Amino acid sequence: MLNQISRNRLPLLSLRAFEAVARHQSVSNAAAELCVTPGAVSQQVKQLEELVGVHLLRRKGRTVELTDAGQVLRPALTQAFQTIELTLAAIARGPRHNTLKLCLLPTLAEKWLVPRLSRFHGAHPDCDIQLMTSFRDIRFEAEDVDMASFMGKEVPAGLEGIRLFDDAFQPVCSPAFLRDTCSLATPADLSRATLLHSVRRIDDWQRWLDSAGMAKLEPKRSLSFENSSLAIQGAIDGLGVAIVQRVYVAELIKVGVLVAPFDLVARSDIGYYLVWSTTRAATPAFRAFLQWIRQEVQDSTA
Repeated sequence: MLNQISRNRLPLLSLRAFEAVARHQSVSNAAAELCVTPGAVSQQVKQLEELVGVHLLRRKGRTVELTDAGQVLRPALTQAFQTIELTLAAIARGPRHNTLKLCLLPTLAEKWLVPRLSRFHGAHPDCDIQLMTSFRDIRFEAEDVDMASFMGKEVPAGLEGIRLFDDAFQPVCSPAFLRDTCSLATPADLSRATLLHSVRRIDDWQRWLDSAGMAKLEPKRSLSFENSSLAIQGAIDGLGVAIVQRVYVAELIKVGVLVAPFDLVARSDIGYYLVWSTTRAATPAFRAFLQWIRQEVQDSTA
């Protein structure tokens, strides 16, 4: 079995083949990425399944889907390969005075930073931004990343950072949903609605309902998404009521794309931070971005 295999005997080719298939949900697309035949990829995955003693994939027409075991293995492999890739890039990188590399939570990047970036580029046209997204913690000592997002009560030891905003969340839905599908006069009416949420924030609905005095409310159904950005889109599309960070939807509420049916906002003591290493030399791009982001945070909380 796999737990009896030492590190120097790990089936790296099979693991790489499975990760590519799982990411593409296609044997042929994985083969194209790895520059081998689909048959070779299938054989590598089969060898891995024989080694661990369980099925990792099941075929569904021309595509494949992950089994429960495959769902467990895929994120671990993707993170491991991404770490290797970033570490090799960090070793090979040369001086970068005008380029800043950021790695942020997906919804933080899409809903908070990207809408603001035009202001930074307008003020600093010579600075380049490379933006990546990930849910994992960044190891600055090994990775080619200048700044990263962090959620917690305070900045971790060995890092510096700036608090972007507090953890404050509330329900939102589309005006059409509120008008045509489910009238929400009181929090109790949520029992007739589909409640949307991110799987990364599975407790947010319960914490909000606790604050609303509806701890035992049972919704009609619930729908979960990989991240809050997808939950927000689900609300826009009228799938139900999403529980999301206020800052992510403030502009959408302002322009009428979404509405907040209740004024109650639930909060926690954690914050969203932008952090960086205390040992890495600050480039001109780093200093310019830090000064700009401090001003953005100040303006948004004024």
